[in-house]
Amino acid sequence: MQQIVKYQQNSKGLYDVVITNVEIPEQAIDLLNLGKPINVDCSVIDPNSITGKQRRLIFALCNDIEAHTGQPRDYMRQMFQDYVKFLYGYEQRISLADCTRTIAKQIIDVMFEWIFTNGIPLNYKTSEMMKEDKNYLYWATINRNCVICGKPNSDLAHLEAVGRGMNRNKIDHYDKHVLALCRKHHTMQHQMGIESFNNYYQLQNSWIKVDDKLNAMLKGEKTNAISNDKN
Repeated sequence: MQQIVKYQQNSKGLYDVVITNVEIPEQAIDLLNLGKPINVDCSVIDPNSITGKQRRLIFALCNDIEAHTGQPRDYMRQMFQDYVKFLYGYEQRISLADCTRTIAKQIIDVMFEWIFTNGIPLNYKTSEMMKEDKNYLYWATINRNCVICGKPNSDLAHLEAVGRGMNRNKIDHYDKHVLALCRKHHTMQHQMGIESFNNYYQLQNSWIKVDDKLNAMLKGEKTNAISNDKN
């Protein structure tokens, strides 16, 4: 296995390193002997193992998929693990017993995409586990699934006030933050006030900054967001 044995930070804020046990083609060696640099593609293996929270979330998502589709959770879990292995070119089969946090996050992100693409309803306890996961919150919001209860066809609720009398279809929302909230929870947000609502549901760091897709949705334009509306 290749290893970084020495490093020094350079003026660009990156690192110059010494790497051992690297296989180098003869043509590249010829260039090095001529004093010419060669380009390499480096990635550092995550030394941190999967967390208990990540493992519990993967199993919880598989339980929700099984409850909705009838597909056995172990079959679905292995399918996602094999897909990530293929997608990222990992040589060894992935195991949740000892994979890295990076690989676990890749599995979870793939599962989010599959779940929202296929309109899988999530258990309330599963949603509770993901309130600080920005990727989940983004997928839920662009697909208009309430981030609290998972209800589809939810509102796009603003963190910051838009302003009375303004036509939301004619203004840009790039300086705003939003979340998908069902009508019940959106109403609660306004009744409780944003600070009390955030504290009650622990959403202080959950709001998603508006990007091009969300801005188009807020202006009533058609987007390529995946819809769970069956009508």
